[in-house]
Amino acid sequence: MKIDRKLNFVSTVIREDGTLLYLHAVPLPYEVVEENCVLLGGMFNNFFSMVGGIGAPRVAAMMLRKALKSQQERETGTPTIIDDMQRLTTVVWNDNGTWKTTPLDTAFKQGIISPDEYREVEGEVVFFMVASAIQKANLIAGTVGQALDAYSGQLTSLTSTAYRDSLPTSKTDTDTQTPIPQQELSHIPS
Repeated sequence: MKIDRKLNFVSTVIREDGTLLYLHAVPLPYEVVEENCVLLGGMFNNFFSMVGGIGAPRVAAMMLRKALKSQQERETGTPTIIDDMQRLTTVVWNDNGTWKTTPLDTAFKQGIISPDEYREVEGEVVFFMVASAIQKANLIAGTVGQALDAYSGQLTSLTSTAYRDSLPTSKTDTDTQTPIPQQELSHIPS
């Protein structure tokens, strides 16, 4: 069995009204991994040694923010790895039966996703990105995939647009009228 080396991650957000939207995240580029290798390696180790594989996706973002807190105090105003992670995340959302993709930052600004909705799945996105940065590609599905399955996340080789195009569309034809059933004749003698 050949494992695709370019696995991406998709997480589902169930909104209060029951509608769905998806977050599609791609792995960090090599340059970002190289620049943050010690931080990422420590995070990956802590996921499994301190929290465990099942709990790590839920708290990964909190762990990363805590680890970055002292670094930000030293380097104020510079973008962090969290900024890179958000830049590599796309929101797939339904607009009147048509699925669309929007970068996460733009989706925040346009009100497509709220910060609270993102926080629900942010840990899963961070967990995937950290793990995919540290592990060999052929190990990701077996280790990270199992942990993310518990949160209804999925690993996919599809790009965000290909994933969007794979989703079912709901189209309602407003020109078609509902047929009126004919009244049945009674067969009961009077």
